Amino acid sequence: MEAFEAELSKATKRSNDNLLGAVAMVVDNKGNILYRHAAGRQFLDENSPPLDPDCTMSLTSAGKFVTNIAALQLVERDVLTLDEPISRYLPEIDKCLLAEQSQDVKNGDSDGENKEERKGKRIALRRPTRDVTLRDLLLNTSGMGTCDTYKERFGNDDRVPRLEFPEDAHYLVKNRSTHLFFEPGEGFDYGWSIYYVQLLVERLGGKDRFVEYANENIFGALGMAHSTYLPAQVPEVWERRLQMVERELDIESGKAHLVASDESTQGMTCSMSDVARLFGDILSPECKLLRRQEHRDMLFRPQLSPGSQAHQALLAETTNYGFLLPLEEGVSHKISWSLSPPPAVNWTVAGVLLEEDDTLPDSGIPKGTVSFEGQPNMIWTMNRERGRMMLFGNQLLPGYDVIAHNLATYFMRHAWKTFS
Repeated sequence: MEAFEAELSKATKRSNDNLLGAVAMVVDNKGNILYRHAAGRQFLDENSPPLDPDCTMSLTSAGKFVTNIAALQLVERDVLTLDEPISRYLPEIDKCLLAEQSQDVKNGDSDGENKEERKGKRIALRRPTRDVTLRDLLLNTSGMGTCDTYKERFGNDDRVPRLEFPEDAHYLVKNRSTHLFFEPGEGFDYGWSIYYVQLLVERLGGKDRFVEYANENIFGALGMAHSTYLPAQVPEVWERRLQMVERELDIESGKAHLVASDESTQGMTCSMSDVARLFGDILSPECKLLRRQEHRDMLFRPQLSPGSQAHQALLAETTNYGFLLPLEEGVSHKISWSLSPPPAVNWTVAGVLLEEDDTLPDSGIPKGTVSFEGQPNMIWTMNRERGRMMLFGNQLLPGYDVIAHNLATYFMRHAWKTFS
């Protein structure tokens, strides 16, 4: 790993101002840390100490799968099932109707005609032919997208009637709801379904708030003493954090520099030792978080039927899996990651699944590996058969930073060769 460590040392050198700090880690299926290397410093302050290898970091989207695990725990307790209508517990979702273009817009004679017609025609709303289920929410096949999906699908978002909820509706319902963009189960969109999973756990988990459920049933169950969803309110977590920073371009000089972005340190935030405990348990045959094999398998085995509309939609969007590939300087990530034919990937409750050895060219990642990313250029990969998890932990915004991202993929290639 000397070559990787040399590159990381160069990138975190204070005079370069490329990365504040980063931690790379390899964990086995007992939670043992087989390798951990930290470089850089903890804070932007001139007097900052070197980065603590056991610092805390916000996992952002890289930790969303924990919310899914919490929901599966409720299934194991027979509180609900995977395939019943979720509106029994989340009646607000009945307001989320299927948004469709009229048939003549769908079947326009040319792309140009379609674009022009989209500008002038209102979108029709109707009830989907089947109900959204928990399984749909866990797999991003519910039909729900994000606010950006309106623009991607229809050109702009003012042609679709707004969702309206009572003033006293839950803040997640009011701020993280969209209409449906495809029939439940017949597409894939990495969108806001996760927030409805969070709300479900909050309502059915026996606690007033989701964070209280997680404190007891996730962090408490594994002895994750330095983990929280409210980092700014927990001094022992906040003071140990790798400071979140953002790369800003100085217009006058044309040079980029790092600035603090402390308000972005939020959501699931863990020490590196706690991350090891979490993934060690997930990889273990004696997993504490999920007792039933069928539910543990949902984290590691393909959940989308090959060739289905959902699977095809997953493959069509390269950002669903391309984050394990390097970026090219000055080239958009979508172009950098374009692969033809699409690679052998699928989806699990935890993230993207690579179904063949070296599914992604030159990645060195073995088949059966599941992976996901977080916005501050954080990536993890795990493989149950190999009993290994690799993490590149960083707190740099925005995502897809060429220097940070390529260091992460460089680490993954070398770590899987060395520790697999």
